[in-house]
Amino acid sequence: AEELFVGKISTGASDDLDKVTKMAYAMISVYGMNAELGLLSYRQGNDAQFYKPYSEATGRLMDREARQVVDQEYKRVKDLLLEKREVVEALSAALLKRETLVFNELTAIMGDRPHGVEEHYKQYLASGNPFTAPVPGAAEAEP
Repeated sequence: AEELFVGKISTGASDDLDKVTKMAYAMISVYGMNAELGLLSYRQGNDAQFYKPYSEATGRLMDREARQVVDQEYKRVKDLLLEKREVVEALSAALLKRETLVFNELTAIMGDRPHGVEEHYKQYLASGNPFTAPVPGAAEAEP
């Protein structure tokens, strides 16, 4: 988002990059979510310092496949942000005015959720914040 809306990427993205990299490697080397490597888990135990359960060639393949996952998803997210640019800018403007937005405000900006909202959740949202609502009978008890 920084690249698209600010024109550069700051150092603040380093934590995101770390998480994305770990997730891509986990998908490929732990969870078996890669057609090239197949349904194998190369999880390393506590003795990982002394033992690696795969060859150098497999390690290079993991590196290539992880890079491919990250690049593919990076492009997908950029395309989505560009497609929804007006929504992102409206959300940003609203957050500049108010630090916290509630469900109705988010819905007004972003529209209804594509798969709807369950009825019990709608009722919860319509009832307001239970922590700030007046307690029934509390006003009567005061002297």
